[in-house]
Amino acid sequence: MSEGQPGSTPPNPEHGANMENGGNGYRPRLGDRLFSRKTLAVSVVAIAVLAVTAFRVLDIDRDEMWDQVKGVDPVTYLFAGVLYYISFWFRGIRWRLIVRASGLNENPNVVQIGNAKYSAIILMGWFANSVAFFRLGDAYRAYALGRETGISMASSLGTLLGERAQDILIVLGLLVVGAAGLLVTGEVTLPVYVLAAAAGVSGATLLALMVMRTYGERLARHLPDRLEEIYHPLRAGALGSFKVRQLPVQFTLGIIGWGLEIGRVYFVAESLGLDIGFFVIMSAALTIAVLSTIPTPGGFGFVEGGLTGVLIFLGLGDTQALTLTIVDRSISWISIIVIGGTLFLTWQTLTARRGRSGNGRPETPDGVAPTVADSE
Repeated sequence: MSEGQPGSTPPNPEHGANMENGGNGYRPRLGDRLFSRKTLAVSVVAIAVLAVTAFRVLDIDRDEMWDQVKGVDPVTYLFAGVLYYISFWFRGIRWRLIVRASGLNENPNVVQIGNAKYSAIILMGWFANSVAFFRLGDAYRAYALGRETGISMASSLGTLLGERAQDILIVLGLLVVGAAGLLVTGEVTLPVYVLAAAAGVSGATLLALMVMRTYGERLARHLPDRLEEIYHPLRAGALGSFKVRQLPVQFTLGIIGWGLEIGRVYFVAESLGLDIGFFVIMSAALTIAVLSTIPTPGGFGFVEGGLTGVLIFLGLGDTQALTLTIVDRSISWISIIVIGGTLFLTWQTLTARRGRSGNGRPETPDGVAPTVADSE
């Protein structure tokens, strides 16, 4: 997904997060991963392979594609980008509500933060996912939330797990609506493997949550002591986000977020002057969500290839499908690297300055601050 990215599981806070113990507590070694030569080299090779494959396998008219790119309506394209970034605000509100529903913010040592910070942390997490392998951005989101509020990293990861579970169910529901819309309008049918993948991930997630709720405490007794200490707050954060009274609002916010992503793809197509049915756009946008969960930087390679293939399957010509994919990814991937990266570097700089000036909170080994810092 364009890092809404529903099918991922937050990494293990001991291993997947790639943590190092510094003077101010635990922090992800993000610089080593995000800007490493390995990441850069793999990305360059992947871009080259994808480009060669696209032009050799597909029937691409380069002149037509270049004319379409040059003819993009800048106002409509910009509007598509604005819709995309508005979605982060609604995702931030939902994450704050999930944290509240989990009861994590009721601890007297926890600092309350506003929607703007939740949204900013999500954007920085998507940036990290866009440039690093193995979805490091999820670990960074948990770390950043703990750094700002004092909530333990395991508990933060639990809220992300609950958020992901909600996203999976929402995406599956919208895919079913899109598939039904395609059948009713008589355009085409959505590829079965897309629905099967979404249904499979949804089923596995629900099963995991059910096992965690029903047998979680008994299973925890068989874990090593350190893992058991991590598991309990993880479980509390995940299951606490599924309180019945809170779900309607959270699901509504999630649907708004995904609706804005669908709107992004729709207006990208409009900016290119492509006449594409709404349910085709809807199915294509949600396909991005499914494919972006693959743990390459931003789902790179899989999203581009999969989206182009689905668009061709849904009736677009090869050139139109590849052009739409490239222009849309300039918003959902490239702009995230630029804007999210700028925010990430600024945030890291301010955090470092706050730590040097003595305004930061010292952290305990489990990531919980023992005292309350200045609240927003």
